[in-house]
Amino acid sequence: MGNRSACAVQARRFLYVSVAGNAVLLIVLIIVYFYQNHLIQRNVDFSQTLKTTELEFRSRHPNVTVVDDTVCLECNYLGKDVKVEETLYTNISYSDCGTRLCCLQDKSIAKLLRQIMTIREADLDNESDSQSLSWWRQRPNSAHLYLKDWDRSRLLWTEVNRTGSAFSNLKIKDNNKLVIKEQGLYFVYSALVFDFGKIKKVPQIYYNITSFFPPAPHFSPFIVMGKYGGSRFSDRQHTGYLSGIVKLYPSHQISVSINDHRFINPTAYGNFFGVFKL
Repeated sequence: MGNRSACAVQARRFLYVSVAGNAVLLIVLIIVYFYQNHLIQRNVDFSQTLKTTELEFRSRHPNVTVVDDTVCLECNYLGKDVKVEETLYTNISYSDCGTRLCCLQDKSIAKLLRQIMTIREADLDNESDSQSLSWWRQRPNSAHLYLKDWDRSRLLWTEVNRTGSAFSNLKIKDNNKLVIKEQGLYFVYSALVFDFGKIKKVPQIYYNITSFFPPAPHFSPFIVMGKYGGSRFSDRQHTGYLSGIVKLYPSHQISVSINDHRFINPTAYGNFFGVFKL
């Protein structure tokens, strides 16, 4: 009898523990369920917001969407399995056409891109732009220029633009070259937008970031070199981007060159040239 009573007590204890464990498990499952539904609903709501606001910009800028204070870029190249925690973005969603979008919430960047997209004088607030981009404009030994014009041999750049993103803390020589004033390692970069129209074969285009050092003319003139085209299968629209890190000295003159200016697309803010000291 004693053994039976002990077994009964143990059975009851096991039953109580099992019931309690199942109850806890059920509560956890309910919490997980509602949390997942919350995340799904949040992404759905965000996607709906994208659908209702992206059409104005996407017709002109198919790779960029600006919603309130959030900038979204197409990011299918990251793959289907990437998680937002593995990136520097604040959200990952989809557009109404199924394109994967990586989104960054930043008020100043969103405002700048919205102005670049719309290019309407009424949308500009120069005072607030200057304040929001002060960290960008006040960097020493740096410059960010936009393409203004070109002739047969030179690209002509400007440090003036309506968005307040162009500036130069370096001397600009002949509207074509940036003159370095302090020795150090510099990051140099440039982008050129090409539109080849409906020609049968895209010609071979060479574009470079070059340097000239008057005290030592024998220095290599090339910092970064790029090439595009040469085939009838080449895309008729292309953006050539160059960047690199190089050691520069006072009086170094940095410029961008291209062998054929006929196919430059003068789209606003698409062609730029810049440098900053590391």
